[in-house]
Amino acid sequence: MKKLLSLLTIFTLVASQSFAASGGVALPEQPWAFKNVKADWDKEKIYRGYQVATQVCLACHGFKYIKHRDLMKVGFTEAEVKKLAEEMEMSIDDTFKSALSDEDAIAVYAKPLPDLSVMNKARPGGADYTHALLTGYEEAPAGFNLPDSGYYNKYFPGHVIAMPAPLSEGQIDYFDGTNASVAQMAKDVTYFMQWTAEPELAERQQLGVYVLLYVFILAVLLYFTKKRIWSDVKRKREGDE
Repeated sequence: MKKLLSLLTIFTLVASQSFAASGGVALPEQPWAFKNVKADWDKEKIYRGYQVATQVCLACHGFKYIKHRDLMKVGFTEAEVKKLAEEMEMSIDDTFKSALSDEDAIAVYAKPLPDLSVMNKARPGGADYTHALLTGYEEAPAGFNLPDSGYYNKYFPGHVIAMPAPLSEGQIDYFDGTNASVAQMAKDVTYFMQWTAEPELAERQQLGVYVLLYVFILAVLLYFTKKRIWSDVKRKREGDE
């Protein structure tokens, strides 16, 4: 009973944190493929997300824990990675640095802007919150007190955010011709940010499957071993009597 109450408490806390993170508005839950037990990173989705991240996000934010070389872990060849890095005038071992320095960010926003490498893990709601935030910009409701320096976002706590809407229709040209709608770009860059936050996710989930299988087999063996031992003990006791 105590274990059940503990699980319910944890579930309630997680749900309330996600609800609070979105300013009291329920986050739309997206059917992310990486939530599956047997997940694997999709190279094309990573590539589209990379395009949004490098052409839009890097204008103000960085990804300091990710290098171009890391893309080779999700199916990119070394030649492809070198080409992408050269297009950005980087080496494959350079991290993704923001075009906006901390000094300039402080001058404009009064503080350095956050790095996005692990943002999906840092915010309650994770990928759903990131996606909701990127698609949550809209006109402020009548009577809402919106300061001149802020923008209305229905999923941001307090609904006033200093960052203008970063995405607009047709903002980039996808390598595969996908229509660059706001919804599509938000989905792709969120997927990319989940990879930067947990690049080892697929391997960890696959390892988890093997561990569970091992535990199951071990449990079966222990059960039959226990049954065999106690049956021998029982027969011995009956013989002594």
